Amino acid sequence: MASSGQDKTTADSTSGNDEQKKSSNIPDKVVQELNEAYKKHGKSGIIESVKEKLNEWKKVPLNIAITGSSGVGKSSYINALRGMTADDDGAAPVGVVETTASRTPYTHPENECFVLWDLPGVGSPNFPRDSYLEKIQFRRYDFFLVFSASRFTMNDKWLAQQIKQAGKHFYFIRTKIDLDISDNKKSHPITHSMVQVLQTVRSDCMTHLQNEGFTNPEVFIISNFDVNEFDFGQLSERLIKDAPDIKREALTLSLTNLTERIIRTKEKYLKKRIYIVSIASAAAAAVPIPGVGCSVDIAILLEEAVFYRQQLQLDEASFQENAAALNISVNELQRKLNLQSQIISFTSAGLLAFFASLGISNLSENILKLLLPIVGIVIASGISYGVQVHCLNKLLDIIVNDALRIHGEMTKISAKNAVDDIQTTQTEVKKVESE
Repeated sequence: MASSGQDKTTADSTSGNDEQKKSSNIPDKVVQELNEAYKKHGKSGIIESVKEKLNEWKKVPLNIAITGSSGVGKSSYINALRGMTADDDGAAPVGVVETTASRTPYTHPENECFVLWDLPGVGSPNFPRDSYLEKIQFRRYDFFLVFSASRFTMNDKWLAQQIKQAGKHFYFIRTKIDLDISDNKKSHPITHSMVQVLQTVRSDCMTHLQNEGFTNPEVFIISNFDVNEFDFGQLSERLIKDAPDIKREALTLSLTNLTERIIRTKEKYLKKRIYIVSIASAAAAAVPIPGVGCSVDIAILLEEAVFYRQQLQLDEASFQENAAALNISVNELQRKLNLQSQIISFTSAGLLAFFASLGISNLSENILKLLLPIVGIVIASGISYGVQVHCLNKLLDIIVNDALRIHGEMTKISAKNAVDDIQTTQTEVKKVESE
């Protein structure tokens, strides 16, 4: 009869194996495909197959229709969502006259299968109602964004009804709120309130649409020149939420504007990649991690690490933009928020040094021997696999936390500005009343 100690050992072993299987987090279909690639082409087959898997999100077609009358900010929105200005090569032209004479596609710079379509508004001479849906190829789009810079027109509402009847997703977008706020401030220098302007615009849009038969219409109020303010981020969140499962990952990884929810959604998809990329690195292991006793393919891991940083807007260019948005220097932003990702060198040597600093030799045996789901690779690769899964998870945690800190700081500044706006208005009103 086995002793209780032996029973406990067996139970622990079983529990560890279950945890390892859970931790691999790779769909059975993918494991099967990788095993087939290994059988046919060895380790090189695994590496190529993994690279394909990591880029599958770029092969999913995404088509978003941007429609509305001329001059309502459609082109500016397209540029903002693509991280561009009108002066950049390939940007949508922006002007005070009609610039959209036909269906015009704009691909996302990071994903050529993600296309934003600038559509002529309904009712123009070349796009009357009776032929509009056919001319714009209505069925091909995943979403419709109906834009207006004031009240939505009868043509806007007609199109929304057609989209609704077809069972497709559509959203009312009220643009140029920054101009409304500026105009109100000029007209009412004493009683101006940004918060009140927002409430008035939203209420007016909602009431107007409800009177036209739209039950609980959703209206997103945006400025195309400040994607961190108003509803720009909430609109992106809603697109992700309403996207079909097969397209959600592609949309999430294509978007550059961040909210807390988008950061967390990106984190979910990036974590899924860790287990797959670690297989390729373990299979091609060539460079030892100092003081750890296992090897990795540092080129594969560095490419993935740079991708995480770019996705969470912590690459050098994005970090400078974040500092500028907060009106402080890069060094001040680093010191103020204690951003750990900025002290990691994203080079081969820097990444190896970061991994070595994690104290991997003290990890539990279950992590070091995380089950490698590929048949036939030597045991040493299994140890390397577990180490890499751990290291990449730690790196991603740091990058995600830094992105959340920066977003939190921007949110705090926006909230403070709103409070200051209310207090200033109250002070000015009291001053006038006292006089």
